[in-house]
Amino acid sequence: MRFLTARRATAFLLIAGMSGCASHSEQTAIWLDRSNPKFKTQGCQDSLAAAELHRDIKTTRMVASPVLLFLSGGLLLPVVAANAGLDTVDHVDAAKMAENCGGESKSNAEIAGEVAAGAAVGFATSGLTGTGLTSK
Repeated sequence: MRFLTARRATAFLLIAGMSGCASHSEQTAIWLDRSNPKFKTQGCQDSLAAAELHRDIKTTRMVASPVLLFLSGGLLLPVVAANAGLDTVDHVDAAKMAENCGGESKSNAEIAGEVAAGAAVGFATSGLTGTGLTSK
């Protein structure tokens, strides 16, 4: 009986932990000034609707990336590249949302830096298995 309770607690913590990670679009939507006149425009509302899609994509990536890495036998670079591509789209859409809704938009250089940092962290935390590289 104790094992079943521990198992449920672990499952709850995993689900709660995964749901706490918001996409960049979702984070931008949270920080928008809802009293800004641009917030009520159709362009802003369309951007806000896209944030939900990015949240779903991020949740899927969190589950699918480790599974794909495992099933591929450790081919890390394609998984990191795919995640970096999806992260780039999320960052660009977040910047467009900020612009459309009266917020402060990030520059392309800022977006590139954040995506590169995220890809580097993803690469480092996933290990170097399957890349032909070794760490010393």
